[in-house]
Amino acid sequence: MKKKEVNYYFKTFSELFEYTKKAAIYLNSVVKNFDGGITEQQKDEMHEIEHSADLCLHDALAKLAKEFITPIENEDILTIIKTIDDATDVIEEALIKMYIHNVKKLPEAAVVFADIIQRECIAVEEVLAEFPNFKKSSTLKDKIMEVLDIESEGDKLYMSSIRELYQSSASFEEIYLTENLINIFEECCDVIEEIAQVIDEAVMKNA
Repeated sequence: MKKKEVNYYFKTFSELFEYTKKAAIYLNSVVKNFDGGITEQQKDEMHEIEHSADLCLHDALAKLAKEFITPIENEDILTIIKTIDDATDVIEEALIKMYIHNVKKLPEAAVVFADIIQRECIAVEEVLAEFPNFKKSSTLKDKIMEVLDIESEGDKLYMSSIRELYQSSASFEEIYLTENLINIFEECCDVIEEIAQVIDEAVMKNA
């Protein structure tokens, strides 16, 4: 197999993750500029990002099915690809929940979460850029740890914001909607972190 074909998968990881990052940036922009609700246009624009990611995923899986020699095990490639796709899906779901629940006001934690999600994506992007050099890299482990450190900010924010919510005098409906949103934002943080974790596991198996 030619070298450029072997590198195809590393490039594909980055190409597929580009949609995850776009979704995160879009979500962050929508949250920061939130004005009383999610519009139909915002919902459709986010879905277009997710749909483009699905097309990229389809192409990657079709090529993987035909390959016998890959830079890492096929199972690891599949896990990484699907985890990246899951991240894009969950980020879209965060915006969709705001849309279908007709959220008129976002909790303060949403702005912080959206920023954490975007920063986490930028950190994962650096992990993916270094991934092709995993057999000799001296920085990949540190880059993976950076993702985990950012995600831990999300864990702390989740606990403090949920506790604060239940200490408030909010109505049952407000508590339900706010907790639902905080949960999906926290899920975004978790699944992005999972990308770094499955890459770390692949490195240990294939080094």
